[in-house]
Amino acid sequence: MASPISCLSILVIPLLVASLFFQVWSVDEAFLENICQKTADYEFCQSTLRSDPRTFTANTDFLVLVSISITSKHVQNTIDQIANILKSLTDPLDKTRIQNCQADYNEIEVKLNAAYSSSDAKSYQEALNLLTDALNKRVECDDEYRLTPPIRDSPLLSASTALQKQIGITWVIIEEII
Repeated sequence: MASPISCLSILVIPLLVASLFFQVWSVDEAFLENICQKTADYEFCQSTLRSDPRTFTANTDFLVLVSISITSKHVQNTIDQIANILKSLTDPLDKTRIQNCQADYNEIEVKLNAAYSSSDAKSYQEALNLLTDALNKRVECDDEYRLTPPIRDSPLLSASTALQKQIGITWVIIEEII
């Protein structure tokens, strides 16, 4: 007959080992601090990652997925914003510009979905390539307003800046993994 101590150890030891593993691999304040210090905008990084309750329950691999999810939600909000902007435009050039941006943001959404799948499969280099493609599409939208006369600020400038920062956060997290 097994002693009560040996029965207890059979239950407790695996729990201790599991809790040690979770503590080592889960995101904590120090890891978040490390990530955000490496981004272009520390405060933006902190507020972005803290805005999602999954951040502190995630391990580093899952944090990449959380970050991409946050970015995808932002892109979807921007696509919705574009639809509202389109309704209010009467100038043909403005309509063309924002429609081109709409196409760019739709492609960004596709790239982010693919980056999510690549990250989920731990194909991080492929994810980085897709994130780069998404950033390039963002620039194409910005260039609609920066390079074609009449030159003016894009109505999506703040969304574009936030997108760049969000992708930068994901980039830093991936670089910590690979």
